[in-house]
Amino acid sequence: MKAITIMYDSLNRNYLPCYGDTESITPNFKRLAEKTVTFDKFYVGSLPCIPARRELHTGRYNFMHRCWGPLEPFDDSMPAILGENGIYSHCVTDHAHYWQEGGSTYHTKFTTCEMIRGQEGDFWCGKVDGFEKNLDLHRQDAVNRTEMQGEENHPHYKTYQAGMKFLEDNADKDNWYLHIEYFDPHEPYFVPDRYKKMYTDQAAEFDWPFYGEVDEASDEVKEARINYRAVLSMMDHYLGKILDFMDEHDMWKDTMLIVNTDHGYLLGEHGFFGKNYMPNYEQITHTPFFLHHPDLDFDGERRDELAQTIDIAPTILDCFHIEKPKDMLGKSLLPVISDHKKIHDYILFGYFGKHVNITDGRYVYMRSGRSAEKGILNNYTLIPLHMFEPFSVAELKEADTVLTDEFSFTKGAPVMKIPASGETSPNNSCYWFEQHMKYGDLLFDLETDPGQQNPLKDPETEARMKAAMKELMKENEAPSELYERIEL
Repeated sequence: MKAITIMYDSLNRNYLPCYGDTESITPNFKRLAEKTVTFDKFYVGSLPCIPARRELHTGRYNFMHRCWGPLEPFDDSMPAILGENGIYSHCVTDHAHYWQEGGSTYHTKFTTCEMIRGQEGDFWCGKVDGFEKNLDLHRQDAVNRTEMQGEENHPHYKTYQAGMKFLEDNADKDNWYLHIEYFDPHEPYFVPDRYKKMYTDQAAEFDWPFYGEVDEASDEVKEARINYRAVLSMMDHYLGKILDFMDEHDMWKDTMLIVNTDHGYLLGEHGFFGKNYMPNYEQITHTPFFLHHPDLDFDGERRDELAQTIDIAPTILDCFHIEKPKDMLGKSLLPVISDHKKIHDYILFGYFGKHVNITDGRYVYMRSGRSAEKGILNNYTLIPLHMFEPFSVAELKEADTVLTDEFSFTKGAPVMKIPASGETSPNNSCYWFEQHMKYGDLLFDLETDPGQQNPLKDPETEARMKAAMKELMKENEAPSELYERIEL
């Protein structure tokens, strides 16, 4: 058996033809849907980028216990488990967060890994002129672009090329797993001109949306959407080449294929660009997902059973007939395909320090923190790293060392308990708490209001969703302060 995952970053399902779009020029995504089973109710778990990747490895939620950060020493890593069972794993990626401090223990779990530099202000090319301060992503992005002119120098092409090299060398071998992970279509929308010309003859220079409120009818939104679709067409082009290779080598008969994303993105919908600070609307949390298994002849069909990111690791282990660890709480998706088996009645999702969210596939309930005085959150970690830097000395001075009576998943190891602070680790006294608090609790009925324009007042449904939320939090060993914070 062999397995391939192709993972994108910030892919909004509403821009794909198999989910109803009519404007994006993406024939190979349409072709992909014919070669796989398309999931209609697939959701994120933890957001944003690196928390989602922790789930991809561990098959369990990240967002209740810590902010953005590395895999912990006690975490079960799916690629590492494959290696322990004689399955070779290889990762090719241009996702720059892997070589920043907060993502630094993920790539090492694969047998081998190839990294492609240059995306989104990756601190890569050295140019002194114009330097004023550290951590200027926009300046660094401009420097990097000077070294990435021509499609052959684009990180997406190089990532595709590295993945194809592994396939060409190993297509006739057995017992391997290939993870091809692209940063695209994450902003900025740096894309060769030939893809832009598929949508416009105008300049359309606005390619790095700010995270903030925006008028959906503005020129900025129009240009951002043009550039986003242009990136999708580039992605589609190279996806097609991988599908061609699988056709030519008859790989569909012995290779599982998964195509997914970590989360979506708002491009003017609900009056926002981006993610992170607004409510968890469907454009961010309800994601595309495609799966082909060679032993299950259901390609071209769709499934509407509830599923999410934590189910990917158990599915890959199941593909290789490896039993998942007890702390991996996600479930294999293969019974969903073969028997329409319902594996979740409800699922949770969210960011550390913001709304706790739950859905049953029809209703989405978002529960907010209650006040600045209640439920002061903590990071539970043995590797205290934020996105770009370690936890500060001031943060570490506030740390306690706690035993594991509260958390079985640490496997007996004590962890640090560090009061949360900062943008990626918000607590009740910070700006980001105030931002999410102002929206309050929200309940939506996706059947009658798929655009989430009209929050419901339905005490009976809210009570049911609260009860299910509490039960799932208990199952996932949520810390006691989180219950207090959202008053459950």
